[in-house]
Amino acid sequence: MVRARASRFSALLDRSRRFEHRHVDAAVRPRLARRPARDQGRRPAARAVLSRPRRSLPRASWVLAISNQINIVEIVLISALNSIIFSFDAPTRQAMVPRLVSDKQLMSAIGLNSAAFNGATLVGPLIGGVLIIPFGVGGLMLINAISYLAIVIALLLMRPQPVIEYGPRLSLLDSIREGLSFIRGDPVLRWVVVLSVATALLTRPYIQLLPAEAQLLGVGAIELSWLLAASGAGALVGALLTASLGGWKHRGALLVGAAFAHGTLLIFFGLQHTVVGALVFVGLTSLAVMVYLGMANTLMQTRTPDALRGRVMSVQTMVFIGFMPLGQMLLGSVGTLVGINNAFLVGGVIVTLLAGYAALRVSALREAVATAPPRPATSS
Repeated sequence: MVRARASRFSALLDRSRRFEHRHVDAAVRPRLARRPARDQGRRPAARAVLSRPRRSLPRASWVLAISNQINIVEIVLISALNSIIFSFDAPTRQAMVPRLVSDKQLMSAIGLNSAAFNGATLVGPLIGGVLIIPFGVGGLMLINAISYLAIVIALLLMRPQPVIEYGPRLSLLDSIREGLSFIRGDPVLRWVVVLSVATALLTRPYIQLLPAEAQLLGVGAIELSWLLAASGAGALVGALLTASLGGWKHRGALLVGAAFAHGTLLIFFGLQHTVVGALVFVGLTSLAVMVYLGMANTLMQTRTPDALRGRVMSVQTMVFIGFMPLGQMLLGSVGTLVGINNAFLVGGVIVTLLAGYAALRVSALREAVATAPPRPATSS
């Protein structure tokens, strides 16, 4: 049965690729052909983002949704493949930022990129909740598939970036080991990762557990949509705030403060027994989480040399891709045993205590500043 489903899924991907070849590639290929051959070779990051699997999966999801034949097997396959592709895509995108803007614009660019990168995970459910009523699940899948054309167009408009060689290439395991070793040797990055793991496991999954919170409050789908809207609004404000802090260099203190704040706010959210109180604190929690994620991203980017940036950022990506689903399961399981509010209390207390310890005892993190990293020497 599973083999038959997997075979049907493979056939859908093949049909999607043929559609892309006839329509999308026909429009894009003439533009690429006009570029010098050496320019095309200078865009490893763009080629990674433009990979066909990344564009095929949303279309396969749409076909399955409108055919009304999707089941758990296809969902698991699509989720697994998407996570694998995203684990390559996300660090590549983030490592590109310092090469695309000037030193004066770099801090704002990193903040804006982080806001877009992290904000989508919080604002996305709000937009989906609004659009699902008029368009349905199949319509949302189609909109998602079409949206990838905007990425293709944006990449075609980017200036070619030169290939930079940093010595002999390492094996996969050696590359991972080198990135982890660099993080372990920097007390600031080490604590950024510690706090990020705690956030991914114990506080950030609150957004996925809002249906359980709505059930505890004794409300229905309408009030749940309000909670999602409040969370999305808070995340949007946090994203804009993060993007506006381009000139703020004391990111370490701000990171610790945001970690302490979102842990504390989640505690207050867990203590709420009314919809109004829950709306207020879920919005404030999302705002603080967005600021924390932006500060963590900025410190990781600016304290890492260009040769290691992709490896180091892949660790941050792994933390949120790998640990957050585990956190959803962990908090959900604790919530089943002792109540979802108590699960939020436990998670918030642990993160608040960790942030407090870092603020008092880890002076390197508290005093860390973010400055534009040195520009790499380029070679054609």
